[in-house]
Amino acid sequence: MAKKTQKKKQETKKLGFKRNLFLVFIIILAVVFHPTTLLLSVGMLPTFVVLLVDRTKGKTKTFTVGAMNLAGCVPFVLEVWIRGHTVETAMDYIMQPRTIVVMYFAAAIGYLIEWAMIGIVMAVMKEKGKMRLKEIDKISEDLIRRWGKSVTGKIPLDPYGFPLETKEDKEEDKEEDA
Repeated sequence: MAKKTQKKKQETKKLGFKRNLFLVFIIILAVVFHPTTLLLSVGMLPTFVVLLVDRTKGKTKTFTVGAMNLAGCVPFVLEVWIRGHTVETAMDYIMQPRTIVVMYFAAAIGYLIEWAMIGIVMAVMKEKGKMRLKEIDKISEDLIRRWGKSVTGKIPLDPYGFPLETKEDKEEDKEEDA
C-alpha cells in the first residue's frame, strides 16, 4: 500500500513538471499569437464550460463538443491570419454576431452528436444483452434436458445443503421399483 502511494507521488511529481512546462509553453504561444488567443478564448467558451461540467470517464463529451467547437472556430482563425493577424481584426470578428453564432452552433452540434451517440450505443448494447439472454436461456434449457432439473439450482435443500426428496422424486422411485 505504501509503495503504491510513493509511486503515485513520484508520478505526480514527474507529471507536475511536465504540466508546468506545458503551461509555460502555452502561455508563451498565447502571448505570441495574441489575436488568435483572443478569438479562441471567446469562441471556445462552450468547450471550457463542458470541461468543467463533464464528469464522464474519459471526458467524451468534452472531446466531442471541443472538436466541433474548434471546427467552428478554425475558419475565423484562418481569416484573422489572412487579414494581418492583428488584435483589431480579431475584435472585428468577435463583434460580429454571425461569428459567435457559427462557433457556438458548431459546439451545439457537438452536444447533439454526443447525445445521439449515447442513445445509439445504449440501444445497441440493450439489444446485444437481450440476444445474450436468449442464448443463455437456450443453453439452460439444453442443460436441463440433458442433466435434469437438479442443475437449475431450484431444488429444495436441507439446512446442510443437501437436496430434499420431493413428491416427484418419490413417485419416480416407485416407478423404477415397479
